Amino acid sequence: MKRLLLAPLLLGLIPSANAANTCKFASEYYPDVTIEIKNQNETTSGFGKIKFKNKPMLDFSTGLSNGYGGQYFVIRNLEKDAEGNTESVAYGKVVSMVGDQITRGTPTDKQKSGQLKMMFPNLGTGYYYSLSNFNEPKKDGRFAGRTKAMTAVLRASEGFFIPDKVCEKFVYFKWD
Repeated sequence: MKRLLLAPLLLGLIPSANAANTCKFASEYYPDVTIEIKNQNETTSGFGKIKFKNKPMLDFSTGLSNGYGGQYFVIRNLEKDAEGNTESVAYGKVVSMVGDQITRGTPTDKQKSGQLKMMFPNLGTGYYYSLSNFNEPKKDGRFAGRTKAMTAVLRASEGFFIPDKVCEKFVYFKWD
């Protein structure tokens, strides 16, 4: 009987899986577009999804290159091909900023406090061209087949993403 009384207490100590296992970057001007990253124990990479209104649209990953390479991102389609692979949509360097200052080029004596934000410069172009469908023009996401979700992701991809407090660990170059 004592064991049964302790069970609810012990179960209450287990943290909420959703709150502890993810963090978010929100688009600065299109808040329905977010990047949700799984919080794993790794400190040099993050994996997750680009979402529109909490619906997964694309796979996302970020990490640190070896040497002087800096931070990178990779975007992939969610659907797998016949071989079980996903198509790469866009990849490139991440630009991180504190306020209006680029984090990798601002001298220490010029650094000011500000909001952390990140930009993925090749994301918009890569995503736009990934939407093409020459075989079925009515499904071509660049034109006739574009959905509201596709448009929102395209617009957000040209701007900044703001990390929540937990996701700040994936902004590798910063101060404060």
